Amino acid sequence: MRNQKKTTWGDIKVMFVETDKQIKEVGQLVRETDRRLDKGLAELILQLKEESEELDKRFIETAVEMEKLNKHLGSISKNNGDMAEEYFFSAFRKDKIFMNEQYDRIQKGFFYSFECPRGEFDIVLFNGKSVAIIEVKYKARSENINIEDLISRIERFKKYVPEYKNHNIYLGVAAMSFKSGLASKLHNAGIATIHPMGKKMVVYDKTVKVF
Repeated sequence: MRNQKKTTWGDIKVMFVETDKQIKEVGQLVRETDRRLDKGLAELILQLKEESEELDKRFIETAVEMEKLNKHLGSISKNNGDMAEEYFFSAFRKDKIFMNEQYDRIQKGFFYSFECPRGEFDIVLFNGKSVAIIEVKYKARSENINIEDLISRIERFKKYVPEYKNHNIYLGVAAMSFKSGLASKLHNAGIATIHPMGKKMVVYDKTVKVF
């Protein structure tokens, strides 16, 4: 049986020194890793901040451009609406005839109520027994023509302008063009449609009823 070498205090001391060295090396490695992680995290946070600021800047620029575009489109829409209203007002003002009936007076932008929402009709023709109310759109479509709302406004008109409550009241929608199907829905509801054709103004009033 071989003799085992006895571990001396010197050997233990060397082992402690070596272990301490290894612990220090591990600690240094951990600190270096932490430093690199902190640096990487700091760089990542800075990068994210810069990207966020760039996105905020682009968002603000896009919002500004969208607002400009909306204002521009709103201006175009308003101009088109004003143009259509002026066209039909001028056409009706020439002879003041609607439903083969002569009218004495015509008014553009007739306010019948100042409550909220304010009551207004685009074009109204008057005589001693009838009132013709014309709603004007540049392009008439289901999104901007609510048939039920148009008809319901007649009762408000009679309420706030009682001198005409016993008159025959007719409804019409005038537009430079009608989206497919809308004209038929208006006719079925007893509302006339008016649109330009060449240099003439065409009125479809075969199914118009008194409201």
